[in-house]
Amino acid sequence: MSGEKVIFCGNNPDFLDEKLTKLSDGSNGGNAFRIPSLIRSGNTLIAAIDRQSCGADWGYIEVAIRRSEDGGDTWSDIQIIAIPPARKTMLSDECFGSAFYIDPCMTVAPNGDVLLLVDFYPECKGLHKRSILDKKKSPYALYNKEMRPTLYDRDGRFYVVDKDGHVLNHRFTDTGMTVDYESGELYNGQAYLGNIHLNGKSPSNINEAGAKTTFGAPLKAPKRNYLYLLRSSDNGKTWSKPKDITGQVLTKQDGTFLGVAPGVGLTTHKGRVVMPLYVDRKQAVSIYSIDDGENWHRMAGHPYAENVDEWQMVQAPSGAIIGLGRAKKYGKTPMSISYDDGKTWIKAGKTDLYAPKCQKSVISIGDYVFCSHPNDKTRSNGVITVGKFYKAKGRVAGINWYSETEVNKGFFAYSCLTRIDDEHIGILYESEPSSFILFKKYKISDLI
Repeated sequence: MSGEKVIFCGNNPDFLDEKLTKLSDGSNGGNAFRIPSLIRSGNTLIAAIDRQSCGADWGYIEVAIRRSEDGGDTWSDIQIIAIPPARKTMLSDECFGSAFYIDPCMTVAPNGDVLLLVDFYPECKGLHKRSILDKKKSPYALYNKEMRPTLYDRDGRFYVVDKDGHVLNHRFTDTGMTVDYESGELYNGQAYLGNIHLNGKSPSNINEAGAKTTFGAPLKAPKRNYLYLLRSSDNGKTWSKPKDITGQVLTKQDGTFLGVAPGVGLTTHKGRVVMPLYVDRKQAVSIYSIDDGENWHRMAGHPYAENVDEWQMVQAPSGAIIGLGRAKKYGKTPMSISYDDGKTWIKAGKTDLYAPKCQKSVISIGDYVFCSHPNDKTRSNGVITVGKFYKAKGRVAGINWYSETEVNKGFFAYSCLTRIDDEHIGILYESEPSSFILFKKYKISDLI
């Protein structure tokens, strides 16, 4: 194991011990950080994170990355790759005048592109104030044989956004308005009308995060969770604008939250990209792409993945995929298995991996499986547990766990593992309740 490196570090003593905030600088800093994702693309490590204004699961939250081209020894300066619209920003959990991103999940497509899937919310508090989410407003409508986003005015009338950004009324007549749906900027001709993802009519004079602020448009996108996809074709140096893919995979049964299970996705041996999601009622969801993330699918006959909550996946050499979920309380880890390349899933009971209610990360190398997780009844004492796939009746049926390696003592929450090279794996993890994200490198031979 090599020494810890601080990859993201908060600078606000309200969220992080003041001694640790002194480690925050222009290369790694921000007000607060949570939810790590770590991937290797080519010979480059990419670390992604929620860069938060208020240390909560709402407020002004950007997506940030850092890159390493030498196996994690040195890292690039922090780079912001997705910026939400905001009316106001505050450096406290009283900040709810902004849209926000949350929970990044990356994978590498067969063509080498890095795909980053992330949740996006219009201005609200997300799941922490469900009463203001738009349960009765449909976020998409069928237009020209395609599911297109909808907008609503203050009287509840709906509008449809066509593929060129034209806003059509309920009779599908052009209104003269246009919108860049993902960024939310609404225009009538050349006249700027505001942002469809924000509430108020005018920007606030409170802007503690130094963001570019604007105001709400007369038409609004329904308040709910959306899935936005970013893409990099150069190992994370540059990124596409976020693209909304929600309408491709959403069902009526999902409610107002079909969200990302943070960490990493999986590109299977056959070249299928599979991403882990879950819905508000805690069921897991698997979506997949067979064209490098351009289009996404979900099995209509089996819309849920027979697991619970936030989950991650590994593939055995035989092709079977095992999903590990998040227990409702301290105990064994829920498990599911797919034998058809991630399209459908079989409930497989629980595996003997004990953890509290917390996201965990899991990767496989050959027959070996590595899982990072808290090893106590609370989010504390991080470990990497190692196991091997085992078979029953001729096919993979689970994982036999046999060893643990300590990552840290004390607080340990969300984490992400990746293979660095033939000899090493790396872990990116939360080492404080907010804002202190560390990286460690381990020799594979020392773990197994």
